[in-house]
Amino acid sequence: MNFKDPKIQITIGLVVLTVALLALFWKFSWQPSAQRIGQLRADESRLRTELEQVRAAVAGLQKLEQDLKILEMKWTQAQKLLPTDKEIPSLLKQITNAGIEAQVRFSSFRPGQATNATALSQSIPVTITVIGTYQQIAMFLKNMGDLPRIVISSGLKLLPSSEDPNRHIKADLTATTYVFKSGGVQSAQPTTSRRVQ
Repeated sequence: MNFKDPKIQITIGLVVLTVALLALFWKFSWQPSAQRIGQLRADESRLRTELEQVRAAVAGLQKLEQDLKILEMKWTQAQKLLPTDKEIPSLLKQITNAGIEAQVRFSSFRPGQATNATALSQSIPVTITVIGTYQQIAMFLKNMGDLPRIVISSGLKLLPSSEDPNRHIKADLTATTYVFKSGGVQSAQPTTSRRVQ
């Protein structure tokens, strides 16, 4: 091969120039683009993972919102079962009326002091002594259990009545009701405002 031949020199020059241009293209155009493509693929993979996590969170949020609605309904029902401080006199009257309807005679009716039962409620015991037949006392206990507010009977003691030991008995019991603590209801109510980020 004669390197002095102008055709060979032009051919070699074109090959060298083409290789140089390809090297420059690879160095300054293709290599950065390939790195950018690799970075974009990694970003795409990361974003897809985040998207799946967000979709799962949205599905979980809908479940949590349903659970919150159920809890709010239960909270409303619980508020209806527990009287407020203002409703205690009315509830005591309802207990008395339950005894009158059952035809028992009250020998003693002593509301006690409120004591802490839970973080949100206090218990109010009422010591009651009534006199009547077994059926009348059973009806009185049933009537108390049927009241719209929670009243729990405990410590029931049945003794013969000194008035008529053959027909009447004396029943000593404690009727306990629960009330929301003052100020505890507002701070414990579920909130319905939601903030999605």
